[in-house]
Amino acid sequence: MMPMATMQRGMRRVAKYALTYFGTTGVILLLIGGLLLFTLVGKYNEARKIDIIHATATFVALALGQTTLTAGVVTYVAVRRSYTPPPLPPLPKAETVALIPAYNEEGRIGAVVREAKKYLDLVIVADDGSTDNTAKEAEEAGAVVIRHPQNMGKGAAVATLIKAALTADAKYAVLLDADGQHDPADIPKFLQALKSGADHAAGNRFPHTKMPTIRRLGYKALALLHRILIAKLNDPFNGYRAFSRKALETLNQDFDPSYGVETEINCLLRKTKTIEIPIKVNYHEASSKTNFIIQGLNIVTTILWTAITKRLFLALALSLISTCLSIMLFVNVVSLFNTTRYIRLTYSTFAILLEIIGTVLMAIIIMNIMIKTYNRKCNNSINDVPSNCAISKKLKQWLLNKYDD
Repeated sequence: MMPMATMQRGMRRVAKYALTYFGTTGVILLLIGGLLLFTLVGKYNEARKIDIIHATATFVALALGQTTLTAGVVTYVAVRRSYTPPPLPPLPKAETVALIPAYNEEGRIGAVVREAKKYLDLVIVADDGSTDNTAKEAEEAGAVVIRHPQNMGKGAAVATLIKAALTADAKYAVLLDADGQHDPADIPKFLQALKSGADHAAGNRFPHTKMPTIRRLGYKALALLHRILIAKLNDPFNGYRAFSRKALETLNQDFDPSYGVETEINCLLRKTKTIEIPIKVNYHEASSKTNFIIQGLNIVTTILWTAITKRLFLALALSLISTCLSIMLFVNVVSLFNTTRYIRLTYSTFAILLEIIGTVLMAIIIMNIMIKTYNRKCNNSINDVPSNCAISKKLKQWLLNKYDD
């Protein structure tokens, strides 16, 4: 029998990546339902009779698809909104700071901290619930460490670091990985870009870094989707970044602590002056903790989610267009059926799928508007929730307890 701790970790992972797992499953089920509907209508047109088993399978596939997709959206929103910033320790004032999110990086974090300290006034590490000696090693190397009580993901760690940088009154901040992939020797190039007038400097690994052909092609496809929906960057998912204080303040206002950190940053700072910095990435065996296929699906869902939630007018337009097209196709299907007594295959299939797309988009839009409106009145931190938000406070505490081993 599976140990309880292992089961809890598995459940936390599914909840953390709910939009990827549930969302992808929901889309697949909807496509299967659409195909079943297409063949069901075709058989009806030929035999003038509807097969009960076929019709039932079609209905179940479409119903499960929409339910699973909606469950992914709701779970994702609930989990990412359960993030509670930990209390910050006393932070010295510093003009330049390094921001390092870390999770189980014992044996690597110390060297990164020591190298970063050569170029910056202060190094801040967000230990995201590590189970090894990451925090101790970082402190011994000279970093100020902020610890999360449990693993909340890179997005939560970066959200904590952004608040810490502002608390330290930083003028410039450099975000880099804790595992040694990012060479601290590149930090001066990032600082120079900011001091030259940029508010955001983003690393670009491709001039100096080789990547396996399959991964590179996949990355280019994801980058193209990112360029269309979010912003134009040659290496949009690179985590090596630098920010001016203006950029830090922008991020702090509307940063969602989800797993799509880089996409979130790119979207929020898409209207600020951004410079790309050529860097070299040092890959090693521990560089990637996630299967590259799952990682690719995570990126796709992150791009789509960010485009929908951060650009609500675009999402609203897509929702209305999908719904209107669905209605037009449905009317056309009914009209043709009354005339010919045949059901149009393509029109009927797309009418149903477009209706589902339109309603899911509208649900996401309404959900995000409600959350943003409510969060203006209720601070996202449990310790700062006013008395009229007691229910929200209890709900957040319950969610945190559910994810605690």
